[in-house]
Amino acid sequence: MGIGEAIAARLLDEGATVVGVDRDAAALAETAARLGDRMVPVVGDIAEWDTHVRAAELAERHGDLAWWVNNAGIDWVGSAHEATEEHIEKGLRVLLMGPMFGAAVAVGRMLKRGGGSIVTISSIQGVAAFPGYYVYASAKAGLLMATKSIAVDYGPFGIRANVVLPGAIETPMTYATLPSEMDREEALRREGELAPMHRIGQPEEIADVVAFLLTDWASYVNGAEIMVDGGASARCFAYPPLDIAPSA
Repeated sequence: MGIGEAIAARLLDEGATVVGVDRDAAALAETAARLGDRMVPVVGDIAEWDTHVRAAELAERHGDLAWWVNNAGIDWVGSAHEATEEHIEKGLRVLLMGPMFGAAVAVGRMLKRGGGSIVTISSIQGVAAFPGYYVYASAKAGLLMATKSIAVDYGPFGIRANVVLPGAIETPMTYATLPSEMDREEALRREGELAPMHRIGQPEEIADVVAFLLTDWASYVNGAEIMVDGGASARCFAYPPLDIAPSA
């Protein structure tokens, strides 16, 4: 769904065969049917190492594994004083460990083929904190250094790694976070006010940047953080403080 589906569609336009992973079997099957035969679905949880191994093996059966995209999206809300051990571990396993698993599997395969390109989707919350996103922001920041580590270690072997940091994007996940009492269009308009462009971004705008980074058009781009946020991270933004009752 959302950014993942848009990336898959864009890479299919580039002529690739896309192996797409999702734990929602029904949604994945629907997307695969809509996108066509070169969209190969894999049902699995990215928080499990074996999911990435299965995806890589399937990709290699269909051709050359030259590109890898990590796109993990769950809205994981909670401040530090609300966090539990389970909340932290579960969030990090999907948002940080899952992409790190995928990138590690990809690097191993790409070393054997003599190169490749990896793109990981982070968030502007990887560089600027939003209220109430303790685990989410920490994970998204971690992806920046995981990407740079790969770029430094494996650039000499023809492997590039870059990270995309989206701002507010119109996706099903975003819809789920909007105030239920507010008209969707008005809620999206307010989300769009975060960016100086005064609009919310579209998944296809992320997909275009991902496609650029994967291909030889970006052959000298390695270890880069690419903001795709309408300029939101270029300015300060006044958030109201958390509503926390004082201790008795």
